[in-house]
Amino acid sequence: MAGAKSCYEGKIAGLYDLERTLGKGHFAVVKLARHVFTGEKVAVKVIDKSKLDMNAAGQLLQEVRCMKLVQHPNVVRLYEVIDTHSKLYLILELGDGGDMFDHIMRHEGGLAEGRAKHYFAQIVHAISYCHKLHVVHRDLKPENFLKTIADNFQNQKLL
Repeated sequence: MAGAKSCYEGKIAGLYDLERTLGKGHFAVVKLARHVFTGEKVAVKVIDKSKLDMNAAGQLLQEVRCMKLVQHPNVVRLYEVIDTHSKLYLILELGDGGDMFDHIMRHEGGLAEGRAKHYFAQIVHAISYCHKLHVVHRDLKPENFLKTIADNFQNQKLL
């Protein structure tokens, strides 16, 4: 069991160095990680399989299937899945700009109309794409839209 603990705290399969915690849920912890060889930053959703009942395990399997299916510039990408005896690691695209809820709250008077329309268009494109694949998110809220920042251009990504 000590091997599993050290894997969780430091490295995953020798490929990713785990860093700080980005978020916590009932079954999972999301950690910032860096690929050992490329240096690319990713988010790693670490799921403790011992906490999953049959229903939760089935829902998780469905979530992973959907994430593998969905390939869209405005949806967080699932890069790979690493399955161990006690943990499931989902290697995800990093939303390095925070979430939409925090972004809105930082603007006391609200977002400028042009900026809001730009974000809304990205959100609608992502949801429309998912619906065409018969994938329904079921938890749409500002906290589940992450901002990615590339060359000072901000994109919304559905998580």
